Amino acid sequence: MTQDSFPLERTSGMQVFPFPHDGMQVPENPPVLIWLPLPSYRNSYRCTVTDTSEAVIYTCETTGNTVFPDLLLENGTYYWDVEAVETGIRRGRQRFTVADDSVPFLRPTVDEILAGIPGKRPRHLFTEDEVPAILDSRPEELNTLRRNIDQAYTDGLPQRPMFHRDDTALPYREYFGRFRDYCDRNLIACALGYHLLNDEKAGQFAKNLFLHICDWNPSGPCSLCGPWGDEVGLSCARCFPAVFDLLYPLMTDKERRYTGETVAMYAAQCEHRLTALNYTENPGSSHAGRLPAYLGEAALTLWGTGIVPEETLKRWLNSALTIYNGLFPYYGGADGSWAEGTFYSTSYTKWYLPFFSAVARYSGRNYLERPFYRNYARYLLHFAQPHCEIHPFGDGYWCTPESIEWPGFFAQNPFRIYAEISALPEAAACERSLASPELFQLHLLDVFLPVFPSSDGRTLPITDTDAFPDGGFVSLHSDHTSPDDDLHLMARASRFGPGSHRHPDNGSFALFCGGTALLTPSGYFGRAYGTAHHMNWLNTTKAHNAVLIDGIGQNYRNFRHTGKILSCGTDTDGTRTAVLDLTASYPMLNSWIRTLRICDKNTAVIEDSITADHPVTVTYALHTLSEPEAWEDGFRLRRGSCEMTVSPADGQFISRTITDRYDVDLNEGIPEKFRVTMPQQYHVYFDTEKRKSHRLSVTVQVYRD
Repeated sequence: MTQDSFPLERTSGMQVFPFPHDGMQVPENPPVLIWLPLPSYRNSYRCTVTDTSEAVIYTCETTGNTVFPDLLLENGTYYWDVEAVETGIRRGRQRFTVADDSVPFLRPTVDEILAGIPGKRPRHLFTEDEVPAILDSRPEELNTLRRNIDQAYTDGLPQRPMFHRDDTALPYREYFGRFRDYCDRNLIACALGYHLLNDEKAGQFAKNLFLHICDWNPSGPCSLCGPWGDEVGLSCARCFPAVFDLLYPLMTDKERRYTGETVAMYAAQCEHRLTALNYTENPGSSHAGRLPAYLGEAALTLWGTGIVPEETLKRWLNSALTIYNGLFPYYGGADGSWAEGTFYSTSYTKWYLPFFSAVARYSGRNYLERPFYRNYARYLLHFAQPHCEIHPFGDGYWCTPESIEWPGFFAQNPFRIYAEISALPEAAACERSLASPELFQLHLLDVFLPVFPSSDGRTLPITDTDAFPDGGFVSLHSDHTSPDDDLHLMARASRFGPGSHRHPDNGSFALFCGGTALLTPSGYFGRAYGTAHHMNWLNTTKAHNAVLIDGIGQNYRNFRHTGKILSCGTDTDGTRTAVLDLTASYPMLNSWIRTLRICDKNTAVIEDSITADHPVTVTYALHTLSEPEAWEDGFRLRRGSCEMTVSPADGQFISRTITDRYDVDLNEGIPEKFRVTMPQQYHVYFDTEKRKSHRLSVTVQVYRD
């Protein structure tokens, strides 16, 4: 690439993936068109779509790098190109195809949405007319809501943050965890109770709590943009627009202006962060991925109040729509998977639901009809089954919805909304089983959203072998219809290299039997994200079920250390098989191909072909949650009602090490009063002799009582 040519490959892990790639059959109609812009060019681009006769079907100019045509395309082949208007430099034509299974979806516009906003409140999460249907359809959730309201009264009002000034105050990590109880949980619960239960006391409590938090300086430690950490500000930006709408009838004109101006301050901070990142070009920022919804919600709930100029509100709404009409979700794709792993996916697919619900109500255009959202429940059914002990991959894999470490961040009911739009009966069963916990924790804003229409059948079905190439996962079951007896093997091979909440673990796998975790990732956050243990153990290849070459694994700082799914399916003999190419993650190798098999309900086999241009030693790492014991050339263990044996092929390894120690202690560098205790983990390492070529085979046998 020269300075005068369009880049075709990303140069940073923050950047967008160009889309659609040449020759692709697009998942929706019209497709979003995304390109990597010229390095130092900031003027207009012209994007043009032509058919096979070279007739122009669509053209527009933009200063951004994303276009979503405003017309449905007929089935067939098209070409698209991008030109820098001021210089005439073209990227070059690329081909895509629209077919019958491309989901039709015309994006909502600012004018359509604003024209549909009703004059009465509440209008954001639901309208007054929708309340009777909500009450009829969710009686168990209403009982949980009542318990939440009682808990709010018990908790009272929070102390303001002092971690920015006082070393003896509750530190940032502990403070924002507790603040979520007051803001994301108690404030929302009482505001909902006011309208859904006609509970005047709950409404007055919510108003006092809302005003109490608004009294804290949004530019201080509660800021989204300050030097102290953004989690407190994220809670305020997330919750305040809906609370402003729900409590609007209870507030005086002065209170409405005061709280509305606070909502606007957080919206301005959202806009500032998105602009500073140039988010449409660089969406690989985890926290920033929450902000477009909050910005859009602020615009909708403040519309008509006179608190913020209409042109500003239109700009905020247009910014949100540009992102949701186009590149979002960056970490997901049409197959429904989420590259940052299950733990983060269950929260990040909740943040935007109130905004989506309002957009659908006002415009009649429902984002949840787009392919990712239709298929997300399918991803959950493979990687977020409620009966599973843990949920690989990525940060937080060890957490469950009940975890006291991050209460509710693994969403208590990730299937809410998504089960309904998928129309998958398995997802519906999970959704209802999770609907009414003892208390709602972090995610209350979607619990009572009105029911969305069912899918039109375009959701992919659940099978025993499923691949999710957009996020980079494969899932092999002996029998997914028998969850108590299912042998389940999953693995990661992703175009998203390591970084953020993704580990350097391409090629790593996990094995479950009936939800019992037998072979797992290892490591934790410890006290918080960014501890020595988290960064220097969990974020190493050695902590995962992958390989080291001469002691070296994948590089957490190198986004080009990627993987690829070559195939995933069922062989003629019934064996479930996935083949992964992990070569790009190991620049010291010529190739690494890993083949994973579920042979029957008792047997899994992992085979590796590794080649280099010089002799290398392979360290083969496996990790467990129960203590293993040496057995023949491998090891065995018992966990719950399962007994597992791991047997390498004869003679392929020359040493074996079993340990319960991390290279970096869980609490290294943590003050004693903040040290944590987490379940023990165990590590087994096999080493080969030096060779240019290694063919490794490990058989896992699982027996049930």
